[in-house]
Amino acid sequence: MEGGSWERLGEAMQHANAYLQKGDTNQKLEDVVRASTERRGMVSTTHAAGKISSTVEVTKRITGIKRCPALTKFYTGYEDENAQVIACITEGKGKLCVCVVYGLGGVGKTQLALSVVERTWTEWDHIIYVDASSAEAIEKTLEEFGTAKSIGQGYKDVIGWMESCDERWLVVFDNADTPSMDIKEYIPARAPGGSIIITTRLPDLANLANGPGCVCHLSSMSQTDGAILLVKIASSRNQCLSVDDTKAAEALVQDFGCLALAIVHAGAYIAHSPGMTITEYRSLFLSQRRRMLDEYNKLPMTAKLDKRGDTVYTTWRMCYDQLKPESCELLWLIAYLHYDGISVDIFKRAAENMHSHTYPLPPTDLESQARNHVKQYLLAFLDSDGTWDTVKFARVMANLSSYSLIDFDRVNLTYRMHVLVHDWAKTAVSQTTELAIERTATLLSLSIDGGEDAETLAYKRQLGLHVTSVLTHRPDIATNHRKDYREVYRRTGQWSQVARLAQHVLEVFQEQLGEDAMEIWEAMSYLGFAYSQLGQWNDAIHLQEQVLNAYKRLRGEEHPATLTSMNNLASTYSHLGRYNEAEQLQVQVVDARKRVLGEEHPHTLTSMNNLALTYSHLGRYNEAEQLQVQVLDACKRVC
Repeated sequence: MEGGSWERLGEAMQHANAYLQKGDTNQKLEDVVRASTERRGMVSTTHAAGKISSTVEVTKRITGIKRCPALTKFYTGYEDENAQVIACITEGKGKLCVCVVYGLGGVGKTQLALSVVERTWTEWDHIIYVDASSAEAIEKTLEEFGTAKSIGQGYKDVIGWMESCDERWLVVFDNADTPSMDIKEYIPARAPGGSIIITTRLPDLANLANGPGCVCHLSSMSQTDGAILLVKIASSRNQCLSVDDTKAAEALVQDFGCLALAIVHAGAYIAHSPGMTITEYRSLFLSQRRRMLDEYNKLPMTAKLDKRGDTVYTTWRMCYDQLKPESCELLWLIAYLHYDGISVDIFKRAAENMHSHTYPLPPTDLESQARNHVKQYLLAFLDSDGTWDTVKFARVMANLSSYSLIDFDRVNLTYRMHVLVHDWAKTAVSQTTELAIERTATLLSLSIDGGEDAETLAYKRQLGLHVTSVLTHRPDIATNHRKDYREVYRRTGQWSQVARLAQHVLEVFQEQLGEDAMEIWEAMSYLGFAYSQLGQWNDAIHLQEQVLNAYKRLRGEEHPATLTSMNNLASTYSHLGRYNEAEQLQVQVVDARKRVLGEEHPHTLTSMNNLALTYSHLGRYNEAEQLQVQVLDACKRVC
């Protein structure tokens, strides 16, 4: 167009469009775009003043890049891990560097590897992306590369070429998740110009890492990055998000345990579904977890963000199918515990207690089935003399860990599962939900005994979340279990829960046991003590007076349980200001414990201290002082 002819701009645009519609022109434009995006024909600065190499020559330098899947345009986060892997594979020039990225299926290992490839693309003369899911797939890819490079026709020829090649090359062994496959066979012994990235669910492959910082354990995304990723994908069709949706995104990511694959699939589903908001999706997910995670499978290929389209449940099921039978059964028992703080002690104590543990009520058919199964399973971990076999149990846990289905917390010395893996595990259980929960409930009950030593009390405090998990899934759990679970909540100081369980236990015992059954009075004592801890003093006194009278009649005036009951009632009297009544009981307790337990027994000293406090409330300070001096002197000698 000539100057001053801008009024003919529309005409010019029509001509330009007609030109671009021509077949050869369109093809040339497409070739230019592809060459630009693939950087074909890229000119190094070393040729700026000299002869430019041909496009073919430069293109040969990046043979194999087309085999590498494209990094998703929504990739977000893991910046520290990117930097770690890049440092590993690029800073060790002159020697072979092997970086192993391992973690749970769905955590984003493949995308991390592709991100590293993209960021280091100009470092390499050759990039080979290998589907490492099987030996056949690995050998096929290496053979194809060898043929294309005229190296040879077998994969061993390519490995030999790697060992002697002076050029820079990178191999990505992706999804090396088959334990029976020896991937070492495909790694060159030495390679001055080469680096390798291995992505896997198998933590044991970390042994193949070579170089400082070359083991990358990939865990969940940060919550901030996860929310950003979800919003990016969900709003990819120019959908505007409300303030409520933004808040829901953060909550949903937390529900997902910040697992990358679940976030991506949810975002894709929301973006594809007209009218679906993040808020609504989260509501559906909370009520239909498995269904919503599986909905991604039903999306058309154009709406999916990966070719395989495996959902998180499909990914973990493939791991589950490779577990040993005893590992599957262990997974079933864990499924209804809390997902964190899973200790070996739960199984060890249950195994050691299972022959001596008693239940006050006859078992139902469901309870009998569960007990028989749990006892039979735990029996496998006891030696012939009944000693716990730590090695055998560790072997089963290692099988679960080998697929990253469970992680070991080295700080707290317990195991934990990702929250979504924990949800999925419930779908893998082969029994009915009712029986599966009952088995886990039985496991916990068997592990709880009446021990008062420091180690046992610390163990009981660790069970709080597990007991809550069982009761959440089965609020009407058997009374036999509730009796044991009261003790856990007592040791964690959750007195409302103690009272709720104790009330139920007392009512059932009164219905099903004889009038003077000791279990009834023990249950009433438990409930009375819970009431006193909650400050419900009148309710506590009403029960504690009944218990004391029953214990005196059934157990005798100086039975330890009678004295404890007397002490508890005296404490309640004191809180109500009824100090004279408290004193009368406490004097009896002190005298009886001195005779039965001895003057310097801890229980005797505690009773003396309680009586001294009551004397103080009554203004009898000299008597209070005398007792407190005796207690102090005894503690110096005994404690």
